[in-house]
Amino acid sequence: MTIRRIVTLAVFLGVIGVFSVVMAQPAGDAACPALVELALSQVGNSCGDLGRNSACYGFNQVEATFVDVVDTVPFDRPADRAELNALQSLQTSPADLGLNQWGIAVLNIQADIPDTLPGQAVTFLLMGDTEVENAVPPPSDQPPVTVITQEAAELRAGQGSESGILTTIPAGTVVNAIALSEDGELIRVIADVGTGWLPSDALNDIPALDDLPILSRTGQAPMQSFFFRTRAGGTDCVQTPSLLAVRSPENLKVELTANGATFRLGSLVVMNMSPEGDTMNMMVLDGEMVMNPDTPDEMPVPEGMMTSHCMDEPQDLGMDGAANDQMPGEDCDWEEPRDMTVTETDEIQIAMAALERLDEGAAPEATPTPAPEETPLSPDSAACETGTTIVHTVSAGENLFRIAQRYRTSVNDILRANGLTDPSRILVGQQLTILCGVDTGAPSVPPAPPSSPGPGPSGAVDCAPFRATSPLDGLNYGLNTFYWDAAPGATAYRLNIYNIDERGGALVASYNIAAPQTSFTADLNVQTVGYGFSFAWEVLALSGDQTACTSARLSIPRAPITQPQAPAGPATVFTVNWACTGLYTFQVDFSGMPAGTTSVTINFAFSGGTPSPFPPASFTVPPDPGSASFSTFGPASMGSGTVTANPSGTTVPLPGVISC
Repeated sequence: MTIRRIVTLAVFLGVIGVFSVVMAQPAGDAACPALVELALSQVGNSCGDLGRNSACYGFNQVEATFVDVVDTVPFDRPADRAELNALQSLQTSPADLGLNQWGIAVLNIQADIPDTLPGQAVTFLLMGDTEVENAVPPPSDQPPVTVITQEAAELRAGQGSESGILTTIPAGTVVNAIALSEDGELIRVIADVGTGWLPSDALNDIPALDDLPILSRTGQAPMQSFFFRTRAGGTDCVQTPSLLAVRSPENLKVELTANGATFRLGSLVVMNMSPEGDTMNMMVLDGEMVMNPDTPDEMPVPEGMMTSHCMDEPQDLGMDGAANDQMPGEDCDWEEPRDMTVTETDEIQIAMAALERLDEGAAPEATPTPAPEETPLSPDSAACETGTTIVHTVSAGENLFRIAQRYRTSVNDILRANGLTDPSRILVGQQLTILCGVDTGAPSVPPAPPSSPGPGPSGAVDCAPFRATSPLDGLNYGLNTFYWDAAPGATAYRLNIYNIDERGGALVASYNIAAPQTSFTADLNVQTVGYGFSFAWEVLALSGDQTACTSARLSIPRAPITQPQAPAGPATVFTVNWACTGLYTFQVDFSGMPAGTTSVTINFAFSGGTPSPFPPASFTVPPDPGSASFSTFGPASMGSGTVTANPSGTTVPLPGVISC
């Protein structure tokens, strides 16, 4: 789908003062755009090829609950998948800049889309503190009723008058009836050409039809009817909102029910709840949405506009057994559509960027189609050829993240080219020098590097799927989470960090991570890896003590705007140790901390039971000496541990590996 600009805001944007400060992240905080770029890259890589009626874990952290106890469907790390028919609810986490965390999940739903259009689906995008709960009951196990068409009739994908026509069923065709519409005028049938809805008066009338289960307009697709909740707050970064975006395939209209409100969309819609939780907001970014379709209360909502409805008190209506579901209040109606404000538009633009990354990561269709002419770049991108430099004048409503995307560059390169240190302080009318094409706009997973075969004649380690995946575009000063695709058969992984410009490419940090874990959070402070702007990292897959596979070495810059000054004297070193203190319990002891220490951050890799609190975890200091205790859900082994004193950043390793 082509995502068009919301032109209806042009007049409103024009009246903003020439010297207005552009909305962005808090002053001096570069973690926000870095987190956004990392999250979008991971989502595109992990979920771009998602199939129908599936859910995908996009970026940390996402929690799923299932209809039945599920032991064989992991859903606890990026790129994990789950079938919608097994899913009860999905919850994404609010942004936490300190933990480099912002939950994103993707769902692909068949809804009213015909089986004759394989691959087409309605896309749900959950961001931030958002939960979606399935409201479609499981299919009935009642046997179908055999009937015969008395006249030719159109078989439709859905119950709505605008639902797609699958085919025309000739008179005298035998079909199996499985459900009734709420008004009894339509019957859901299974025919040789597919499943859909036929007019009841086109079938022979037999008493057994009256005993069929009744289905709402949404039919049987999981999540076609759902309850959702968003909660505001948790971060000052406007680029990491909490929302649910819903996009239908191009040129198709589908019907969904959100919190008891039915709507038809042929568009991209973003929805959220008010901070107080008593109002549901529906915002149309592309196309058109119709509330209450095919009823006397039908109301179109055009592109660039939004509507709201008050909500009743929460009650238990969904599948999770909790009283957290809300329906539209009876004391109000849908508000007349209005233009979105600049703030509202800023907060939801990120959904468009994420969907574009998903499209870039999608696998090509299996059926070849005639090759169209090469899609031209947008006028902005075309005027900014790779390797050239242009001058951009800041307009109202822009921020550095959006400008960087527009010209296929990065926030850090714009800051460096213009001598800026604060990404939030750009002004309307300000002229910025842009280095074009620094970022290709498609941070996809790099091609799998040549790998050595598995050790020994049996080739026990499969190197084919092994590759480093994230980060691809920048390192923070402090905590960074690295991800890679597994090498089946590996017993452990080794993460290597190299300092390119200050240390001449020397290895400055190395961490061993037990398989099957495929991510690791490392504290890359200056005491650990040194200063400089250019670094590289790679992952090795190990079989015992032998290296079986080596990923490509990825060169990435470091954000210049948060680089601390070199210390005047040698860094203070303190003493740390850890040990098991009971069943599934271990303790970290520390002493001799640098002067001025206010807290310590403990990080480690683990295998087996999940630790609580989850690493990295921070603890207040003093006292000195002090200690911190952890517990795990089941037996676990811990290794590659570090303790960091804050705010100095002094880090020392925890010795060896312990098992509790």
